[in-house]
Amino acid sequence: MKASSNKTGRRGGRVGKIALYAVLFLVLLLTMSYHWTIREFGNVGFAEIIFTLNMPLQGTSSTFITSYLLRVLLPCAGIFAGFVIVTELIHRRMRQNAGLWEKWMRMRTLRGVAWALVIAVWLGLLVNSAEGSIGFISYFKSLTQQSGFIADEYVFPAKVKLTFPEKKRNLIYIYLESAETSAQDPANGGLMAENYIPELTQLAKENVSFSQSELIEGASVAPLCGWTMAGIVAETAGLPLKLFKTGDGNIGTSAGVYSGPVPSSAADMATVLQNQLDKGDDNVMEQYTNFLPGAVTLGDILKENGYHNVFMAGSDFVFGGRKNYCLQHGDYEILDYYVARRRRIIRPGYKVWWGFEDEVLYKWAKDELTRLSEAGEPFNFSMITADTHHQDGYVCRLCRNDYDDQYANVWRCASEQLMDFVDWCKQQPFYENTTIVVAGDHCSMDSDFYKEYTYDKHGGETVRKTYNVFINPAVQPVQEKNRLFTTLDLFPTTLAAMGVEIEGERLGLGTNLFSGEKTLPEKYGYEKMFEELKKKSLFYDNEILYP
Repeated sequence: MKASSNKTGRRGGRVGKIALYAVLFLVLLLTMSYHWTIREFGNVGFAEIIFTLNMPLQGTSSTFITSYLLRVLLPCAGIFAGFVIVTELIHRRMRQNAGLWEKWMRMRTLRGVAWALVIAVWLGLLVNSAEGSIGFISYFKSLTQQSGFIADEYVFPAKVKLTFPEKKRNLIYIYLESAETSAQDPANGGLMAENYIPELTQLAKENVSFSQSELIEGASVAPLCGWTMAGIVAETAGLPLKLFKTGDGNIGTSAGVYSGPVPSSAADMATVLQNQLDKGDDNVMEQYTNFLPGAVTLGDILKENGYHNVFMAGSDFVFGGRKNYCLQHGDYEILDYYVARRRRIIRPGYKVWWGFEDEVLYKWAKDELTRLSEAGEPFNFSMITADTHHQDGYVCRLCRNDYDDQYANVWRCASEQLMDFVDWCKQQPFYENTTIVVAGDHCSMDSDFYKEYTYDKHGGETVRKTYNVFINPAVQPVQEKNRLFTTLDLFPTTLAAMGVEIEGERLGLGTNLFSGEKTLPEKYGYEKMFEELKKKSLFYDNEILYP
């Protein structure tokens, strides 16, 4: 009987040890993953992390996967293996001393309590740090709060009278990856010691560039608009990209739905979230047919009015749900990395950074714009660059080494390439009837370059602002400077720049900046607007996400 009891005790001890090792490994992996995320994606909020976890890895730059492997998985495995080996060696030595081993075994309960305290304190410090850097607690807290702000302020584009000019203007819309006015010097409205984007500054001065001051200070970024996919949605639909459905007893993302009671606390919400993530492939946005089916976007409006929509990228356009969004909202012709390979724009097997560099992108864009201009129908040509993506950007053959910081050199190169492309457009026959919009998709996530100017993880960005310029617009603004506005306002503003008359001057949550109509931040202030946008919205769930 005693032997059986000892055997059971040993078995229980082994199970407990394995469980402890498993918990320690997970906590260590979580900690190292968190610090890696902050290092690689400095200006990222928890909402973006959740969105990214719901996305497939397809299209992700291999540099991030390699970095995670080398800086997180392998070091974590090495540290954990070392801990286990040292611990087991100590235990083996202790077993050779019967008295010492017996005392050690009698302390089993005390050891368990001690380890529980260590892990609890460890996790507590980690959560506290995550709240300060990515808004972890605030994110879940916001999901337990209800707001009618979007319901009260959203203007359905389908219900607004839009009057296009008799001769419809073409649109070239350039999403300049992570472009901020912050990269300028203070004399021009930036935050840097010197101006790293002088060509962009020149474009802003010579054309229409809406600003929060008399200088060149662009758009603030509202909550849930601060990463590429969310930025595209903000600028083309006037909407934040909210992730959870919380009405009608359901909760989920735009990738899937969980059926069950609405969580009443942040802790319950976290449990539901983990269950969602555990579903794996069933919770990937790419596998669902509808992306914001209740939204009416720039692509939808232009398609309905006879435009040929095209979106070009030097990466796999599947990444982040971009392809589904553009196909479902405007039936865009997609020109991405894989199309470039098929058409021999790049040689077989060629891949750098996220696909191919912006130099190739601009060259291909010129060929496609020439083709579109000769087709005889109005076109909307959108493109997104990638060289200025964090971390540190991509150094192409055109980049000079003018500065000590690599990202600064990449930005100077990007500024020059953009100016060269705009100058080329101005020389083309189609330019006279074409409006060009250049806008940052979101603020940069480069944690080193902007380390002195942190991003507000709890709300949105107001200190740092995204770049915007409207070249050859059909109208002139009532007030270009000293405006309070966000990237949500670029949706109706783009249409107005094309000469479209907008009844009421508002679409989605955006306001036409060419008009004198007040924007939402001018009406409510940033703090109130941002706080309300973070909260759950039954209107958004039932009218936009799952109508």
